[in-house]
Amino acid sequence: MGTVSRIPQTTVAPGGASNVPFTRLSRQMQILGPSIAGLAVGQLWTPTLKPVGGYLRYIDFNVALVGSTQTGGVVGQGDYPWALVQNLFFRDPFGQPIIQADGYSLFLINVYGGQTGQLGFGNNPATMPSFTLTAGSGLTTFSLDIPLEMDSSAYCALPSMNASSQPQAQVQYNTVTAAYAGTGSTAPSTGTVGTLTASMDEPFYGAPVDHPEVAPPDVGSSGQWSVARAQSLVSSGAFQRIVLPRVGTWIHTLILVLRDNTNTRVDFWPLTDLQLWVDGVPILFETLAERTDNMFAQFGVARPTGVICYTFRNSVQKMVSTADTYDLLLPTTPATLLEIAGTFQAIANQPASIQVITGELFPQGGIPYTHLAS
Repeated sequence: MGTVSRIPQTTVAPGGASNVPFTRLSRQMQILGPSIAGLAVGQLWTPTLKPVGGYLRYIDFNVALVGSTQTGGVVGQGDYPWALVQNLFFRDPFGQPIIQADGYSLFLINVYGGQTGQLGFGNNPATMPSFTLTAGSGLTTFSLDIPLEMDSSAYCALPSMNASSQPQAQVQYNTVTAAYAGTGSTAPSTGTVGTLTASMDEPFYGAPVDHPEVAPPDVGSSGQWSVARAQSLVSSGAFQRIVLPRVGTWIHTLILVLRDNTNTRVDFWPLTDLQLWVDGVPILFETLAERTDNMFAQFGVARPTGVICYTFRNSVQKMVSTADTYDLLLPTTPATLLEIAGTFQAIANQPASIQVITGELFPQGGIPYTHLAS
């Protein structure tokens, strides 16, 4: 009544590449990238990335402080150990900045960017099995992703096949004393400071062997992250509308960090009238408790002190992951007025400032939905 194919699967050609998803023809692969050991804290590292024969998905950035004999350290509500990274730049082969962030901002990008892990699994670097921290000595091991692809279709994966034209990375490390700064944190006071080891491993999609002409959808698109401070300072107990920088394209995530004049994160956001304004219109008017609950429902992580997040990557489901169709992204132009507003609570060390971590999408095809058809 029927026939069953007996041909070994390995002898069957994959077929034509028309209308076939790139990821079906490709494979997820990884190579060990540049690494260094014995780097003094506070130094600059400029690793040379390797060509991968495909499209970079993200960079697995691993950091460890080893060999410390210091004592007396206390980790509180500060940014340690992430603040061991003072600044990180990641540029494409043409020098365009893809990621510009300090260590704590990169930690928040991992938690709230929707490009790393998913709700409760892998989006919080502090709960990963590889994470270690010894408070007294500051000894630590942690891993952060430098995200590139936006979803599981390889959208925004970065071409990396030309050995003479590779993406560029630059990492400036902090001193241990500076990294410990923050509420309840005390740097180790006695003993020998350790050294840093670091590596940048490179997961990628291999170029399809049978169809090397096939590329990820809308290839050339990029998801970029930047960190800047809002120009206006925040006064104690005042109603303010603070203009947020970095408009001009599609915004998929806004992460805001409130810091007092000692650069310590403080949680004095508006309690009852927290507002997000776009071009003079309040599109969100809520309490801080509602924003906190929404963030937990979307990311499964307790809200860090001083941090609030607005995501526009929840088109498919309430929880944020790489499963998104970008229907709710916030379109902006260079003339868009984007503001955070409300009556801020009393701030002891005023004025405060708002650190703005902006996730932006630059689609090659002009709109972020074009890749879905391919």
